[in-house]
Amino acid sequence: MAQFGSGRRPARRWASWYDDRLVIREGEEIFTDLDTFAISTFRTHKLIWSSWGRATTVPAKLSLLPPVGAVRSIRGINGPRLRLFLLSLLWRAAMTDRPEFSEVSIPEQDVQAVGRMVVEGTASPLDYYSASLIQITTRGPSQNLTRLADAKVIPNQPGLGHQTVPMFRFYFDGLIAHIHKAPLGDLALTPSMVGASNNLIVNTVPYERSFQSANLRAVLANSRPS
Repeated sequence: MAQFGSGRRPARRWASWYDDRLVIREGEEIFTDLDTFAISTFRTHKLIWSSWGRATTVPAKLSLLPPVGAVRSIRGINGPRLRLFLLSLLWRAAMTDRPEFSEVSIPEQDVQAVGRMVVEGTASPLDYYSASLIQITTRGPSQNLTRLADAKVIPNQPGLGHQTVPMFRFYFDGLIAHIHKAPLGDLALTPSMVGASNNLIVNTVPYERSFQSANLRAVLANSRPS
């Protein structure tokens, strides 16, 4: 794939990034196990574009809750293991010195704690770097996006009102994970958070209204010669 943006010169890249200096063989085996599980889960539940075949929209038979297209309810997901996969991505992104991951920075004590959770297979506490998923329900152009630091507003929190939460954004082939930097309290125990339940609520958005689409247009515009 072509890689460009953020003031860098265009370069050729694979569809993902890899750093062979992060772990020894035992660590690679842990990552391989989690990665294999995650991609199988994403494909089984049609969460990524490559699992749709030639379809340009998410299969209509999948469970969509009202308002139409707003959320999906997915049953039978191994929530704790999927959470460990996302924590492993956070650890890898925080540890690597590849420039594409420069926005992912967490305190050293958190790097150590997240690493222990992944090695020990411990998904708790759920309020610690909790994660949620967003699925893009119409297919856009093939693309990749490095991990971004951002913030989002979570509305209508009891006693808090609207809450702005800093988070990291991870993108996979039409699926986005938000890994939250701040504790979310009881919200981390709801089905919209990965690992809280084996029944997962996934927010959805059409590509045309997604951050992914707007960001790609901006990057392309900024990459054109003046």
